Amino acid sequence: MESSQSRYSTKLAALGWLEHAFLPAGMPPPDACAFAHQRHSAVAVDAEQAFPPKSVDADAVIGRGERAVAIYTADCLPVLIADNRHHQVAAVHAGLQGALAGVLFSAVEDLLSQGSRPEDLWVAIGPAISPCCYELGEDRLAAIQANPRLQQPVRWHRDRPLNPLAVRPQAAAQQQGIWFDLPQLGKQMLAQQGIPTAQIELLNVCTYCMAEPQSSYRYNSHHGSGYASRYAWIRRKS
Repeated sequence: MESSQSRYSTKLAALGWLEHAFLPAGMPPPDACAFAHQRHSAVAVDAEQAFPPKSVDADAVIGRGERAVAIYTADCLPVLIADNRHHQVAAVHAGLQGALAGVLFSAVEDLLSQGSRPEDLWVAIGPAISPCCYELGEDRLAAIQANPRLQQPVRWHRDRPLNPLAVRPQAAAQQQGIWFDLPQLGKQMLAQQGIPTAQIELLNVCTYCMAEPQSSYRYNSHHGSGYASRYAWIRRKS
């Protein structure tokens, strides 16, 4: 049965000094939360620049105080980052376009510019479309593989992987393409910046076939079921 409850990272929760959540579709973020008008860009801004919400265009919001920072998704990667040295946090919206543009690099570089080190960072990648349901054309794969930001081959599948945890039908092939692993791309980019892989947690929930109804833009485009934004947020405790 699909969950309509908030989801949490065990790695972030274990740090003790922060609060966070990956909210179900349609649930609003906390009051006085900072989030930007997302454009699939590589732009990162501070929390006060992104408050009131959507007052600036950006796809990563950095929190250095107690104001919660958030992003919203409907298949893209929701990435929450915690700096365990200086207690900074970041919320990053990383779809395929934004990830390839460098948004994860921008967010990490911002944290490092304020004194953090890669080994200080702990990361959770929340519910997102997964290789069981994310089909891309061969031309898109070729463009991804040619991206100069990538130092290692990306993960993809020729045949659609079976998801034994699916609660609704997986995406059907539309174009005889390949099945792309977006969460692993995010993890790869973070590790490439020196963050230990043991400090990067994947929640492994596919928005198309596993999460609560109305979680997936792509599912809606295939079935006309409607979709609602899924917020992910993080903040330092007071």
